[in-house]
Amino acid sequence: MLTTLKEADFDKYVDLAYSLALDQSKSAYPTYTDGIKTRSDFISASKKAFNSTENEILLFEYEGVVEGWIQYYWMPRDKYISLSAFNISCHIEAALKEFTELLNSERSFKGYSFYAGFPGKNIDAINFLIKNGFKCIEEDNNNSFFFDRYSLLPQNQAIKRITEENYDDFRKLHSEIEGEMYWNSDRIYENLHEWNIYGYYEEELLKAAVYYIDETVMLEIFGIDFYEDTFVEAIYRELLIAVLNGGKRLGASYMTYFCDKECQETVSKLGFELVGEYVCYIKQL
Repeated sequence: MLTTLKEADFDKYVDLAYSLALDQSKSAYPTYTDGIKTRSDFISASKKAFNSTENEILLFEYEGVVEGWIQYYWMPRDKYISLSAFNISCHIEAALKEFTELLNSERSFKGYSFYAGFPGKNIDAINFLIKNGFKCIEEDNNNSFFFDRYSLLPQNQAIKRITEENYDDFRKLHSEIEGEMYWNSDRIYENLHEWNIYGYYEEELLKAAVYYIDETVMLEIFGIDFYEDTFVEAIYRELLIAVLNGGKRLGASYMTYFCDKECQETVSKLGFELVGEYVCYIKQL
């Protein structure tokens, strides 16, 4: 049974929810096993449910026992729903079944896209999604980077910053791969002041670009695109160095990066630490 968590009962259940957030087989993304996010971060993120009309925590009870909670948020403008937390100790498939039924029947979410990201270790959740018509749109390795262990490396002169002036170069490149991803070219452009984008040029042609959110404490790489989807390891490494140098100069403490599994060796050599596998599924409600 799912019931809305009242703010007065938050302290009663937060310890259970946080303990499950530290177990990749019992939780969803964003993960708290990355060495970056803390208990304080978890509490702060969870309490957003009490200060927003588009964010909610649901307690999951099975045969009279509270087994955790589900936190989710939605954006009506984009018809987008995603999980902030899914921390369930047992009967994970039953919890997901009830939650998806709630989204489909009791709420006004018809036409929304539901994005569900989980660690690869949460086998029960993934099995449910596969059996119930969810489409897998991403399978990556999740890595953490700690800037206090990093010294600046030489940066390739072929790398240039992407601004409004040359954004059309990036738009053309990104449109080749954006597909169903939320951060398409238009949304990135609307929020360009929040982004750092570096491009690797050969003469006047943009061959590859990396893009990440500009936050002082923690950075997150959202993607690296290649011209004609042709991966070049040497360019890939140069783009990562540009990001790391930029983060170091900015004074960032951490970085999160979800990369293709084939790139893990290069990523690890630059100092990233593997957290685990991340999978993302989508379904239209």
